[in-house]
Order: sequence, then C-alpha cells, then structure tokens
Amino acid sequence: MRGSGLGPAFCKELHATNAVVVYTDIPGHAERTEVVPSERLTATALSPGSRVWIKGEPYGWHAAEIAGIGSFGKYHVRIPGMPKELSLEPDQFKVRWNHPLNDPVNAVAQGFCDSPEFYKARRAFLDELALQRRASRGYTAALSAPVEFYQHQLDTVARVLSDPVLRYLLADEVGLGKTVEAGLVVRQLLLDDQHATALISVPSYLRGQWGKELRERLLLGTEMGEGRVRLISHEDLAGETGLTAHAVVVIDEAHRLMRYLADAPGLRKGLHRTKGLLLLSATPLSGNLSDLLGLLNLVDPVAYGIEDLESFEERIRQRETEANGLQILTSRRATSRMKNKVLEEIAGTYKNDPAVVEMVEDCRRGPDDTAAWDRLNSYVKETYRISRRMVRHRRRTGAAQDYPVVGRRPCFTPVEDPARAMIDEFLDFYRERLGDAVHLEAEERVGDLVTMVLHALAGPRALLHHLQQLQAGWDAAAQPDPLINAMIARLRGIDTGARTRAALDVIDDRLAKGLKVVAVSSSRAAAQEFHTAALDRWGEAVVAGHLAGMDQAARERETLAFVDTPQRALLVGDPTLEEGRNLQEAHVLVNLDLPLDPNQLEQRIGRLDRFALRTSPAEIVVLQEAGSAWVDGHIRLLVEGLGIFRDSVATVQRKNAEIYHEFTSRLLSRGSDALTFDFSAMKKEIAEEHDAVDLLETLESITSNTDFDDASMAELRDSEKRHPQLQSAFERFASARGGLGLQPRIDPQGPLLRFPLSPRSIPGLPDDLMRHVVRLLRRPRAYDRSVATSRNGVAPLRLGDPLVDWLEQHLRMDERGRARAIVRPSDDCITPSFWMSCDILVEFDETRLPADSQAVRRRLRRRGDALLPPRIIRVWADPHGVASPSLTQALDAPFDPDSDRVLRGPQWSSVLAALPDWRQLCIDSADTALDHVRALPDVATVPAAAGHRAGEETAARAAVLRARSQRLPTSAERHAAQTELQHELSLGRALRHGVESPAVSIIACGAVVLWPTA
Repeated sequence: MRGSGLGPAFCKELHATNAVVVYTDIPGHAERTEVVPSERLTATALSPGSRVWIKGEPYGWHAAEIAGIGSFGKYHVRIPGMPKELSLEPDQFKVRWNHPLNDPVNAVAQGFCDSPEFYKARRAFLDELALQRRASRGYTAALSAPVEFYQHQLDTVARVLSDPVLRYLLADEVGLGKTVEAGLVVRQLLLDDQHATALISVPSYLRGQWGKELRERLLLGTEMGEGRVRLISHEDLAGETGLTAHAVVVIDEAHRLMRYLADAPGLRKGLHRTKGLLLLSATPLSGNLSDLLGLLNLVDPVAYGIEDLESFEERIRQRETEANGLQILTSRRATSRMKNKVLEEIAGTYKNDPAVVEMVEDCRRGPDDTAAWDRLNSYVKETYRISRRMVRHRRRTGAAQDYPVVGRRPCFTPVEDPARAMIDEFLDFYRERLGDAVHLEAEERVGDLVTMVLHALAGPRALLHHLQQLQAGWDAAAQPDPLINAMIARLRGIDTGARTRAALDVIDDRLAKGLKVVAVSSSRAAAQEFHTAALDRWGEAVVAGHLAGMDQAARERETLAFVDTPQRALLVGDPTLEEGRNLQEAHVLVNLDLPLDPNQLEQRIGRLDRFALRTSPAEIVVLQEAGSAWVDGHIRLLVEGLGIFRDSVATVQRKNAEIYHEFTSRLLSRGSDALTFDFSAMKKEIAEEHDAVDLLETLESITSNTDFDDASMAELRDSEKRHPQLQSAFERFASARGGLGLQPRIDPQGPLLRFPLSPRSIPGLPDDLMRHVVRLLRRPRAYDRSVATSRNGVAPLRLGDPLVDWLEQHLRMDERGRARAIVRPSDDCITPSFWMSCDILVEFDETRLPADSQAVRRRLRRRGDALLPPRIIRVWADPHGVASPSLTQALDAPFDPDSDRVLRGPQWSSVLAALPDWRQLCIDSADTALDHVRALPDVATVPAAAGHRAGEETAARAAVLRARSQRLPTSAERHAAQTELQHELSLGRALRHGVESPAVSIIACGAVVLWPTA
C-alpha cells in the first residue's frame, strides 16, 4: 500500500471506496487489520525469491519462497526439502511486513520456526556488529570511514553530536585535522537522517582539497553527487538561500568570512538561524580578538554581541590574569603567601558570587585542604569560561598527545651571490632617500621600504622584477627615478642566477633521493621564473605549479597531481600556496626566499608540518648568503630569536606580530640594525607568551568528553584488531547457510573484499531487493582498517558503511535465525523435555529522550549508549530455571542433520502429544530467562552505577550552567546559559532514567526438545 511504510499487505476485502488489508507479523497470531481508502492500494506481484510462509499440518508454519509467477494470479512456491513446487493462490500463504520480529518467543510458540543453521551462521556476525556499535559508542561515521582513530578528533565529534544545540567553533591548532572532525560530524548527521543535507563553505583555493578529502577519506562522493553535501566558495555563500534547510553548515577558515559579513548583514542573520553551524579556524585566544568575537557571535549570537569588542577584550585580559592565578592555586610548589594573594584577588573579583565567597572561606579555614582549593579552581574555571562552544586542542598536549605531527628541521644551504653587496648598498641608499622624502606620509614611507627590503632579501631576480614593475607603473608625466633606473641597469649587467642555480641543485639532490619537494617564493614573478627554470630542467612529468598566473582550476589540478602522483615530485608556488593547503605528503620545503612576517613564514612551513604517518620531520631548506648585514640580521632573528625552523610558533601569533611591527617600524631609521634584538630577552618573552597562551587555553579547554577517554580508546583499538574474526563471521553469514549468498571474495591483487557486480540473482533475496543491494556492492572494502586507510576509495567493513547498515537492517527485518525449534535425541532423559535459548539484549531505554526528530533522538541516544553500552546475554531456561553448564554445552551443540530434526510438519504430532502445553512452555521459559538476567549481579549493579555516573555528569554540567546563568557579566550571556541549563536538565533526567531502568528484550530464541533415545 502506498505510503504506509509497513511493506506488503493482503487485501482481505475490497469495497467501492475503501478496502480491508491485513499486515502480518506472526502468521495467525500477530496480524494488523486496517481499513484504508481504495485509491491507496497498489497491486504488486511478489518478486521471485520473496520469502513466504505456508500453514503446516498439524501445527506451525513452513518457510518457502516464490519461485515464479503462474497463470491466473497464482504463484509457484518452493519449500526446502520438497521435490516439487506448489501452485498457490495468494491467500494460501503469508508474507511478513517490513518490521522486525519483535516477539520471537511467541513466534516459536506458534510454530513460526526456521532452520537453526541460519542462527548459527548469523550469530557471529551479529555479535561483531554489536561489538562495533559498543566500541564506537554509536559513532559509526568514524567507524566506517577510512581514517585512523585519534582521541582528540573523536572527542570533538562526540562533544558536538551529543549537544542538543549543534553550534561550535572548532579551533584546533594548525595541522590537527579539523577537516576530518567536521567531515565526520557531517557524515554522522547524514547517516542519522536520510533526508539531511550539509553545506560546506571554504575559500576558493581549498575547494579541490576539501573535495578530495570528502570523497577519499570520508567517502561522501555519492552524497556530493546527489546534492546532499554541497561544497561552495566563501564568495558564493552570501548568495545562498535556504541556509536553515541544512542539518549543518560548515565554514572552513571561518575568520576569512568576516570581511564578507561586513557587506552582507543578511548572511550573518542567516547563519544565526541555521540548525547546526560548525566554524573551523585555528585562530587562538591570543590572536585577533575581533575575529574571535565575530566567530563566537555566529555560534552563539545571544551571548556574544558583535558590538561588544571592548568588554570582550576585557574578559580575555581578566582570564589571562586568572589563568596564572588558578595555576598557583593548585600548584604544589606555590607558597602559602602566593596562594593567599591569588585568593584575595579572586575574592575581590567575584565578591558578588556567593559560591566563590563560600569557597574562599573554605580555603582560608583549611589551608592544607587541597580539595577545597581544587573546588574553587574548578568552579572559577568552568563558570567564567569565555565560551563553552569553542573546542581547541594543542599539539602534543592532552587528547592530541599521540597525534602524529611531522615536525620540522632546518637545513641552511650557503649561497655565493655576486649581486648581494650591490643589493645591500642599494637598500641603504633607498632607505636614506625615503628618509628625506618628507612629502610622503611616514606610514607610506615605511610601507615602501618594507616592500623593497622583502624583495631585496629574496635575491637579485626578485628585486629586478620588483623594480621593473615599479618602473612600468610610472606615468608619462612622472620624473624617472635615477636610483631605480641605475639599479635595474646594474642588475641586468651581472650574473643574477646564483640563487636560482643553488635552489635547483638542492632540489635535484632531494629528487634523486625519491623525496617530494615544495619550493616557494614571496615574489610572484620570481616564482613564475623559477617554475619555468624547473620545467626546463625536469619537465612537466615532474614539475607542478601553484602560481597566481594560473586560474583556480589549474592550480587545483596541479596541486592534486603533485599530492597523488609519485612522478610529480616538485611543486613550485608563490604566496597563493602559503595558506590552507595540506602538503604533508612533501618531505622538503625549499624557501626560495623568506617572508619578513614571521606569521606568514609559519603558515608556509605549516603546509608540511602537520599530520602524517611518517617518522622523519619535514626538511626546511634556507638559502643563506654570508657577509650581508641584512640577510644575517633577518636569519638571526628567525633562528636565535623566534626559533621558527625547529618548532611551530603558531600559538604566539600576537607576539610574532609585535616583533614584526617593531622591526619594520624602525627600518627607516636604523636600516639593517632594525633586525638586531636582544635575543635572550626575546626568547624569554616568547617563552612567557607560550606559557600565558598555554595557561589560558588550558583554562578555556573543555574537559575531555568521557565518551572517548583512554579506556574507551583502548577498547575501540582492540576491537579493530578483530578483523580475522570479522572476516570469518562475515563469510559464514554471506553464504547459503546464512541465507544471503553475496559471494564475497578476496581480490588476489590485494587484501580487498569484492563481490560479483552483475549477479543474476542473490540467493536469499527477492529480485526487486537484489537490484538495490547490487548497487551497494560496487565499492571495494577491507576487513583490516590499515588496508582501507592505505588505499583511496576503500571502505572498512564496518557499521556506517551503506552495505553494512543495510545488512544490519536486513538482519532486524528478516526472521531467519530469530526463531527456531528442533528435536534432539538424548540418552540422558526419560521423557521429552523442553528448553529454550534466549538472546537477551540489555540496553539504554531511549523512550524518554527529549527530541524533536528521530535524527536528534539518535544523536542523544549515543550519550545513553556511552553510559550503558548495549550487551547481549544468552541463557538456556525452562519454566523452572536455567540450564546447568553441562546441559548448556549439550544444548549448544551444533545442529546435526543426521540425528537432529527441525520441528515442522509431521514432527509436531509427537511433540504436541508429549508437550501439549507447548505455547505456555515457551512463554514461561522466556520469563524465567528474563528474570534470571535481571537478577544477575552485574545487570543490577551496572545500570545503577551508570545512573549514578549520569547523575554526576548532569549535576556537574548543570552546576556550571546554573552558575553561569546567574553570574555572567551580561544579561545576554546569562539568558543563553539559562537556555542551555534547561536543555541539560531535561536531557539529564532522560539519560538517568534510561540507564537506571534499561530496556531488556529477547531478540532471538530457539527451542530444543530433548527426546529420549530409548
């Protein structure tokens, strides 16, 4: 019937305007009759291979399948074990609806039983699926993507998806995998809701990289083709309509969106109203605070007014001060005097917060009571956090401790350039002349000099291109500049290729070693020229480019070719390459020159110094010319002051900017001496800045989500080691014995799982369903995760994969293996005895979860599963108790076709004669099994412990939110916290109830009648 979603129904009566239809769950016992409008009926012939049930004599039902369609509306029906097909009318058999068999006990009671072979063949695979769901805490998007598992990424995914309000700023440090985090969130939302869509906005130069990640690492190529995932540029975001229709909007390099928002107020309002919003930006708390406020306004507009920059800056300064003080509070090395000083500062700052006042008094009364000091520290840290919607992880700290980041090591290559002395002399003359140019504003003179110094330090070719560009820009009425004209002439008259040749030789050496090399210049013209020289030397088969002179599509093609093709081993770029690109596949960065701005240089090095599964750090090649005050001063600043070639300085952006501003502002007055600093003092200041940032970000970091603590990660990784057991279980299930002949095979060219792509039929599936399943078989898969992660487009065989999800759904809907009954001869009994095996599922009860949709319910359900992971307990019982271990062993023995008999047809006569109360035996035995499981010590204590843990988690979250709703400085922030508090309390009540009173149900059962051999 159209639109019912219940599957096939039998039309019992047809009238002029309506019809009576019957849906079948358990034939003759659980059937649902509905009266429906006649126009909703659709006459559909059952497809060959469809499973049907025929009434048995004297009792029970025979499993059969449609072999073909006969004449006059009849069907050819095949019963296993019978030599001939039957020709039956549609009312002579039953077809189950499209719902799971939720009452297998009554199915056995009604004789609705099947071969035990199905159960044995399916049981191991079902166990593997249950283990996967348990270990992954239900986050099947990560489980089925070909990605490695890292705690900080899974922690972020869990935090975002377990929140009823899906609005976050993901601010992990550069290179820690924000793209994967956001992609896994998108993937999970699409798995949770088949109608969900996602919009991803990125800078135009990152579209190719994002597309590759989405297709190859997150396997969302099909969803992109269907339009469920759309990838657009920031420039196009303002023109997007229907932002609220998407389950989530993801914005990468979100700080770069700020300039578009200034001219598009409607876009800001649209982003405020989205159902879900993920902003990705590595902007740290110590960076551009205006951008940070703008980002927080997008994720939480109620709490963060865009005009409140001054008060926001004051909040940051206050937290920076608090960060140091709170560290002292809990430090074992701090003296009593130091602690008391901090205590008084906190008491003064939060004198209107009764909780703080009380905790301060507790600390004063018990100076040695560490618990009191810890309580105060935690309260101030959590209650007055800048934002609970910003997630930031740092390299080699906390949950990101084990994340493999490449690192860096410098290689200084000497260059003898005959033009260097001439260039330095020109710089000094040019600086002096600018100093006398009083007709220019001071800022303009400094800007001109900084640009000239940048190109001069880049070498004679870069300088010549810059001077020629200046010369070409003079209008006809302008007076020619004799200094620039003379320098152009001098450069044209000498060898200016020494630096280029040195760089080419370095690259040649690295290419000969099989290494991939990136070469970058700050000068677009110099980069273009070097690209030409590289092509002349190695050809297009080796050299790729990422240059301003190329269109965006060409840059994308060239970069992807470099990343994916072993032969394309050299990528030459200009400033268009320096931001956002992931180039960790490269081993060497050759700096054709060095930017003056340390933050720009850090961005350049950061293209290589990021995630990679290799042990060797990226080699950072610096071309060094001796005897030049300008060159020496610049390199000493970078090496002795900043240490940028050995460690990332991304977290001290503000300090880098201060240093850059300091030396550029004094270039005009001091020349090359402007690059001279007290490097000991500078290193100390940078170390202090690092410490301050560390303290502030530690203070602002949210405690790691308990879904993926160390123990959970160990369990998840252990489950991944079971790929041999998974292979064995799947091969048995996907065989005739398992009732689904998918014919899996291992590709001899590699350990990839493949299926026949054009089967005429799939045993166990009707033809119409087979056509759907065949589409799911095309992608190669792997049992071993390491195989999937090492090959493009290969999926691990895990929950979350479309095929595995379909198989799990099929196993729930298909009755095979869910209800079975056999007669087994026994030497140990005098009269026939009845025993029932029950597979009992104990799981979180989701019925009270507050959710507006099934998709949101599934998201929240994962918090319940994390607190009380589902488990299956198997019990043999009769009405009087459970079986002994020795009897259980006999009952569990594999089905023996030579002696055991499936209970069907004539077998029922003798069984019902011996056990006339068959139905009651089934029900009473199941009740005994359920009572036994509920009384098990761990089934009684684990939910109670989980409920206690749920209560503690909710109380801790609620306490913070309650305090924030009362104590935050602005009414907007307090209102936002109050809304979050109500969400959390409602969810907390449902979580606690769901784990303390778990759902306990029988998902499969089987009866064994032990028959005396005598």
